[in-house]
Amino acid sequence: MKFRSLWSILALVLSIAPIGFATAASLPDGVTAVPLAAITNDRDTTVSNIELMLNDEGAVRGIYLATRASADSDPSQASGQVYPLAGIESDDGVVLGQGKGVKAILLQGTIPPQGDHGSLTIRYLTNGVFKHYAQCRVELKRSAPGTWQLVNAYNGQLVKHIQVQTWALGISTIGNICPAQNA
Repeated sequence: MKFRSLWSILALVLSIAPIGFATAASLPDGVTAVPLAAITNDRDTTVSNIELMLNDEGAVRGIYLATRASADSDPSQASGQVYPLAGIESDDGVVLGQGKGVKAILLQGTIPPQGDHGSLTIRYLTNGVFKHYAQCRVELKRSAPGTWQLVNAYNGQLVKHIQVQTWALGISTIGNICPAQNA
């Protein structure tokens, strides 16, 4: 019985998809998306682009995640997820990735709508058998009007590419975000 359970969890981790408690949609009216980083993983060819949603006055409204089958796929065929600011700033944050009902990647933090910076925490499932999670921080900074950047909270480097690295039972690290000791 335990062996079957282990294989079920393994299948879960390998089928993690970028879905969660969000609205599947295109960008809301009156909102523009500011590119932050591309997200890839080591188990398939999908590419997600994480973007900051701003209203017409430049106030932060949330995060938009557009996912496509591969880097060569037509961007117009991407599926989008809208994560409102209220959800990101809630105690639990939002689920960016899950599989078979298990939350694999969560995002929580604060982004003042009119501010010039934000602080985010990414929690990720490291061991599906024991339901163990690790977390890393990333900063969000406005570099100019309408331009934002993700900044690694541990080394100050700009983050343009996020690499989700997996192992048999979960996620081993979030490349370019997490420090080496969390790997």
